[in-house]
Amino acid sequence: MPKISVIVPVYNVEKYLARCLNSVLAQTFADFEVICMNDGSQDKSADILNEFAQKDARVTVLSQENQGLSAARNHALQKARGDYVFFLDSDDAIEPQTLEIVYQTALKYGADLVCFDYAKSDGVQLPSARFDVQKIEAKIYDKPFFCGCRGKNRIPFNVWTKFYKRELICGLEFIPGIQFEDYPYTYAVLLKSPKTVVLPLKLHLYTKNFNSISHQKARPKQIADYRCGVMNVLALLDKPEYAKELDFFKKDGLPQLLKHQYEKCKSACGEETSQMWKIFAEELAELKQKKMLSWQGHNLWRYWQYLKLLKKFGK
Repeated sequence: MPKISVIVPVYNVEKYLARCLNSVLAQTFADFEVICMNDGSQDKSADILNEFAQKDARVTVLSQENQGLSAARNHALQKARGDYVFFLDSDDAIEPQTLEIVYQTALKYGADLVCFDYAKSDGVQLPSARFDVQKIEAKIYDKPFFCGCRGKNRIPFNVWTKFYKRELICGLEFIPGIQFEDYPYTYAVLLKSPKTVVLPLKLHLYTKNFNSISHQKARPKQIADYRCGVMNVLALLDKPEYAKELDFFKKDGLPQLLKHQYEKCKSACGEETSQMWKIFAEELAELKQKKMLSWQGHNLWRYWQYLKLLKKFGK
């Protein structure tokens, strides 16, 4: 069995896909499998995947009709055999020592979760950084949920700067059919209080792909999907033993999630703008009803705008 399962969801990324897979196959650590889930691509992505599968037996190509990123990851996870799981988006890339560093770190500290940083890329830049493994300074946390999403010890929402022990995420699934699915998944993982090691290394090359979900034009569905994710997190925290975590989320994570939605609504244009504000106001009203909306953790001017929205839409 391979030590690591690298999961790569693929959808119309012919421009970036070869760089992504080459960065994996060039790793200094070789005991891994690459599970590529082709999510109904309509460009040349399938041909590129088949070429890589033919030249390297560690690459497995699976296909499904287009169901979205969450479903692609979920289906690939069902096939994963590695002791550890690594998610990699197909328009990104990783530095040559990435798998070696995170795997050895996990073993050294007995970690369930290893987190690291990323650098922005143009999608053409080839991974070439070299790290002195002996000089890596790691931070260890037994309660990573309380690291939050802000401050110097923050743990970002994304799943592609993390290395998971497969047992940790067994039974966890990404919410199907929504965008911005990473943050509810991350909260579900952190809520398990995994032993977590954070490395101050930029091991991941993030590509600003203007065709990706995160860079799409603001739409009402995006606000609705944010709301779905927020309510999913609140459902996870709706237990007496998670009272401290709920209060922390209220003051740390929720303000950031609402800020992202507010900015998307502000950037919207056209006939859908009013609908987006209405959906956002409905979410704010639901949070208010659940006693999750307060000034704490928010920019006060923005919080005042939330109150004005509630009043405007009669909520």
